[in-house]
Amino acid sequence: MRVARLLLLAALAALLFFGDVPERTRFWEALFDAGHAPLFGAMALIVRSLLRRETGPGGAAASSASAFGVTLILAAGSEAVQHLQPHRDVSVTDFLRDAAGAGAFLLLDAAWRARRGPGRAALSAGARVAVAVVLLVAAAGELIYTTALYLARDRAFPTLYNLDGSWWERPFIVTGENVLSPGRTPGPTGAVDVGPLARLDLKPGLYSGLTFDEPYPDWSGRRQLAFAVVSDLDRPLELVIRVHDAAHDQRYADRFNRQLRIEPGVNRIAIPIEDIRRAPDRREMDLGRIRGIVIFVYKLERPLHLYLGPLHLE
Repeated sequence: MRVARLLLLAALAALLFFGDVPERTRFWEALFDAGHAPLFGAMALIVRSLLRRETGPGGAAASSASAFGVTLILAAGSEAVQHLQPHRDVSVTDFLRDAAGAGAFLLLDAAWRARRGPGRAALSAGARVAVAVVLLVAAAGELIYTTALYLARDRAFPTLYNLDGSWWERPFIVTGENVLSPGRTPGPTGAVDVGPLARLDLKPGLYSGLTFDEPYPDWSGRRQLAFAVVSDLDRPLELVIRVHDAAHDQRYADRFNRQLRIEPGVNRIAIPIEDIRRAPDRREMDLGRIRGIVIFVYKLERPLHLYLGPLHLE
């Protein structure tokens, strides 16, 4: 039985060291991180069962404390080992999730064992459960927040981004050194019929623009991607838009790319979804797994600004 527990402990450690997310999305990353808590919770219970004989039948509290300490050592060691693995980094937050999971599971175990005791023992069991729940919710905080982001994004569909500064949009829009001011910003004269506009201030750069990360992924059955670009410049401007899916291999030809000539005034952009679907050179775009939209100016030499309207599918 002891050997079986050691093998199970080794299997859980291997899952931590060699397991990885199936796809680099915000949700999978958050789910994988939240998984640290139950993983190390299970490890703490196994360690406790291994230490129980050494502390004697009356040493339940000492056994739990020792198991918690050993599990923390394992957690610290796992973070040190991940420093040597590609695509992994040492994370204090992950260590805290490990500690929270170990503590929560040990508290739940103690509460289960004390559940049939006298009134004071039962009250103590209830307190342990309450603390354990708080620890597990804290460990899953990022996953809860990420799930809320996805739900808000999905409710906005078929609008992909309103560009109005909404709490859920901000984590999905990457501007780098550029500045995107929310849609309450007044646009240039003559653009009142376009609706709310967001001002995009671009700094010089090779690819100066912004990325819309993880838009609503399923574009199948839609006719076109539409948005407005308003310019108060005195000359035309070449703007580039690209769209890629989950299978994108980072080649230029494996995504949708299009140059947009932006004239002074209001420019209403409508890109057929069929063009996006046929864009990759060796396959079709997976319209059920769109992962990003990038809008930028290539080789921008001087600062400029544009106004963008909401992005939506029709």
